[in-house]
Amino acid sequence: MIFLYVIFKLYGKAALSIHEWTLSDWLVNYEDGGFKRRGISGTLFFAIQDTFGIPLPFQVYIVQIVCYALIFYAYFRLLLTKTIDWNILLLLCSPLCFMYFPVNLSYSGKREMILFALAAFFALGKMTVLKERIFLILFCLSLFIHEMFYFFLPFFIAIHFIKTGEKKYSLWLLFFAFSTIIMGILFFFGNEINGGKSLDIIRQRGVVFSDNNIFLYKFSDGIELIKHEVVSYLFFILELVLEVSMFLYYVFTFYRNKFNALIKFVAVSLLWVAPLYILGIDWYRWDHIYSMLLLIVVISILPDKVGSGISFNQNRFLKSFLFINIIFFIFFFIHIQYDGRGLSLQKVKEYYFSKFF
Repeated sequence: MIFLYVIFKLYGKAALSIHEWTLSDWLVNYEDGGFKRRGISGTLFFAIQDTFGIPLPFQVYIVQIVCYALIFYAYFRLLLTKTIDWNILLLLCSPLCFMYFPVNLSYSGKREMILFALAAFFALGKMTVLKERIFLILFCLSLFIHEMFYFFLPFFIAIHFIKTGEKKYSLWLLFFAFSTIIMGILFFFGNEINGGKSLDIIRQRGVVFSDNNIFLYKFSDGIELIKHEVVSYLFFILELVLEVSMFLYYVFTFYRNKFNALIKFVAVSLLWVAPLYILGIDWYRWDHIYSMLLLIVVISILPDKVGSGISFNQNRFLKSFLFINIIFFIFFFIHIQYDGRGLSLQKVKEYYFSKFF
């Protein structure tokens, strides 16, 4: 149901005459200003449009459908390989995991979808040397799509360790070294996202943006926004703490022998991802990415199933999880409405009044 809803709503967004962040995020290109971070996707879309005449919004929509299909399939297949319970399914449907897609659809459909699919498929199946090399290459290439993938590198190392039980430092060092080199290339040799003519170039290709797009975003404006909306941003921290706490409590309750290792990983990974919260204002987005990847790590911890079909264990159902999830969902939904309506409590009130009266 979530998948169908998201696909339907994203089609509506693709058909709009004025576009915003979801589309602009994909259309950063090398045509305006040369080599830059994130520019490879827009350049490829331009080439496809020149060759086949497919409008840019529907190219992006097709990629979004494919990515979402891969995500839902890979996470589902990953669950089928494990002995599960209803609690892990509640975690999967928590507000910062799969329920995030429909709740925050205004900002869903961005390039982190590629990261989710990469991590989920990395966790699937047997870990072979060929697979390690393929995903090393794919992860490094993905940094040219979006450099923020670098801040979630620890999750790939954790997945590899859980799958193999080996501390393969040589592979982990290759992940770190190659990705760090690419980040250095992007930082020292990459030009600005908007070389000054991006909006004109894209407009000539049939896409018009509102003022709310990546090409007009300024880092200084983001810093001022965080200062002005400090309470809202503290709520984003609280939401991540709540989400991570539910994962930790689940593992502590049912897989206590894995708890110490998981809590150490959470501490390290949060330190590694922390600079992203300073560099970008999309804290709800970083929360979502962290939670989706932590979900893969926790599912990977679960015991492998024996036999075919879906395998349920004897873990008791945590009623508190259901209650917390419902309250969490309501709170997060209202918070996202506040953020998506110009950070205005008045507009949130008007939104609800328009729904109920």
